[in-house]
Amino acid sequence: MIHSDNFRPTKLTGPLQGQKSLFRVTLHQPRDASDQSPESVYHSRRPHRKSRAGCVTCKQRKVKCDETKPYCVRCQKHGATCVYETRQPQYPRSKNIISQFMGKTPSLMRLDSRAYSMALIEVSSKIDELLKQDPRDVRVSQNLRALHHFHEATTGTTPFLMHAIIATATSHLRHVLPDNTPYKLVEAHHWQQAISQYSETIANGVGPSNMDPLFSACLLMTAHSFNLQTFHPRSSFVFSDDPDALNWLFLQSGLRHLLGLSGPWLCLSIWWDMFKQSRDENPLFEDHRQGREGLHPKFVELCGIQDDTCEETNPYHWPLRMLTPILPLERSAKSLSQYTSFMGRLLPDYMKMLQQRDPPALIILSWWLALMYSTKIWWMETRVQSEVVAICMYLEDSEDPLVLELLEFPAQTCGYLLKHVQEGMSYGVDS
Repeated sequence: MIHSDNFRPTKLTGPLQGQKSLFRVTLHQPRDASDQSPESVYHSRRPHRKSRAGCVTCKQRKVKCDETKPYCVRCQKHGATCVYETRQPQYPRSKNIISQFMGKTPSLMRLDSRAYSMALIEVSSKIDELLKQDPRDVRVSQNLRALHHFHEATTGTTPFLMHAIIATATSHLRHVLPDNTPYKLVEAHHWQQAISQYSETIANGVGPSNMDPLFSACLLMTAHSFNLQTFHPRSSFVFSDDPDALNWLFLQSGLRHLLGLSGPWLCLSIWWDMFKQSRDENPLFEDHRQGREGLHPKFVELCGIQDDTCEETNPYHWPLRMLTPILPLERSAKSLSQYTSFMGRLLPDYMKMLQQRDPPALIILSWWLALMYSTKIWWMETRVQSEVVAICMYLEDSEDPLVLELLEFPAQTCGYLLKHVQEGMSYGVDS
């Protein structure tokens, strides 16, 4: 071991040649009995730059390449074939997507996240090892065989779906560990890739070969657009002038658009049974009857529904027709497919009323959100609670007793104490 107290640099004697050289090489001379000097002789080294991106021919001949493209000077001079290889970026331990993203994101390798980053690499490396196994091997489990089939048969032509799956997984990890920065970075990367590639695929045409990956990715992106990281009612669209503040709801119509594009082949889809089930289990799924029959009487009064009212004459009529049959359903995750059918079929007239913060439109939305809250699904719970509380805060000073009465169900479901309810409780205590 060399201790700093005992270490002394070798003293150089005599002038050095090549004072401008960046490198000096120490050459130790053999000693004989007459030469007891421990001093070293230094020779300057010509400054040079290593060629790391030279052509293949120069590398094979182990000569310096000037890296001129498309043909270097040396190859032109000797009439040799000059070809440059395409260099791929190298990442530590693995070339999988997680390692590549970390290589492009230096902040992931900070000291406070390095251990976690290496754990990600280890996990992704194991996944790569599994995917390289022969699925015909009898020792391979059915689950692994299915994963291998998905990787080989699906993601090669539809990488957006794999990005959406990885993004959804990291979204859940971020939900469980909200302070973990690497999860946020990986999530953002994969959602960006999934959304851009999904949009490009739709623009190039929808057909029987790509409709199922598109359906799958669309459903996952529904969760992404609905997901809200922190509870913050004041950031709701009801308190914002940002025209994009309601995009989390507008984007839910994407599946309906996709269903329209794939109509001729829809019965061939792996999702067909689920789509059909949501209709079969709800006999009022396409209830376009005019008038007030079957509608909640309080909503009929609030929204001015008459016997001859239809969806063309009243923007609240169709949302109420969709809301009515899902109100008596079991309020749990079992009813999720029926609940979600509401948000993808809202018409532009009603959406416009929401943007205008129209009270009846807001109350209808708050009732549906309260039903969604009862499912306790991780990707929607914070969004739903935040928006319901925002609507209650926005409308609780209304002088219309019917508005206040209809606010009580969503407020109670999401744990918000309305002012008039609080005042009633205080009055009861005082009396």
